[in-house]
Amino acid sequence: MAIGMEILKKHFKIFKYAISQYFDNGGMAAAGNMAFLAMLSMFPFIIFLIAVSGFLGQTERGLEVINFMFEVLPPEVSTVIRGPVQGIIKNTGAEILTGSILFAIWGAANGVEAARGVILKAFGREHAPAIWLRRVESLAVVIFGAVTLILAMSILVLGPAIFKATTSLFPDIINDGIDTLWSYLSILVSPSILLLGLFGVYLVLTPRRVNKPKRLPGTLLSLLFLLSTAKGLSVYLKYADNYDVTYGSLAGVVIMQLFCFIVSIGFVMGAELNAAYTYYRDKFEQGAIKGAQDLREEDATLDN
Repeated sequence: MAIGMEILKKHFKIFKYAISQYFDNGGMAAAGNMAFLAMLSMFPFIIFLIAVSGFLGQTERGLEVINFMFEVLPPEVSTVIRGPVQGIIKNTGAEILTGSILFAIWGAANGVEAARGVILKAFGREHAPAIWLRRVESLAVVIFGAVTLILAMSILVLGPAIFKATTSLFPDIINDGIDTLWSYLSILVSPSILLLGLFGVYLVLTPRRVNKPKRLPGTLLSLLFLLSTAKGLSVYLKYADNYDVTYGSLAGVVIMQLFCFIVSIGFVMGAELNAAYTYYRDKFEQGAIKGAQDLREEDATLDN
């Protein structure tokens, strides 16, 4: 019981430190900046995603990625961006070396840079790599992210077909059991993709000069913010039915920005939480090393 209380106190102290650092580092302003750049970089990324999927001959997979995005977003947000996204899909070809596509990659990379800035501030800017290297990495993240999403969606689509083909030689009862299992596993598909995506962002953008940084705590917190916002915002708007009166024709844009802002708060908090866990781990290890040195010095004194 006492050990459990100590563990709870330790995690509470780390969370308290993370929250303190969030406000000390201007977390609200950082979240606002990240939300703005995320909204601006969303459409360039969609342009590049559609172009890459067409270039790879996987246009349907690219469209499924877009549909997955609509499923994750609150209906009110999906309604706002569905029209512009459909226009992008209609007007984007399979050419990936055109000036517009290159500009789209650069625009999408701005969102990556916003996320990197948040993580650098959490861990300390002394760990920041050179500016040109950061920009190259951001461009690589956009390209790799688009290709990975297309491949992941292909695997998800092929999953049920592979299951059925593999079990075609087995009795129907086994097939029914596997179909039931797949139906349960499919519920976890969306959270799993989001979890892996967020973890990948923290993995790539956390400075490599940091010694064994923690990433999972912040990933889980950021995922919780994202899922809660996606569900909670719809519930809030259901009862706050006068928001369109307040903002008029801009109501949809404001809702979109609000969603991005709350999700960005979760991402910033996640970065601070990762930094806090890393800091306390280093502090504990340094304390353990110092304690071992003190014991050796005490033994040497006794021997003398």
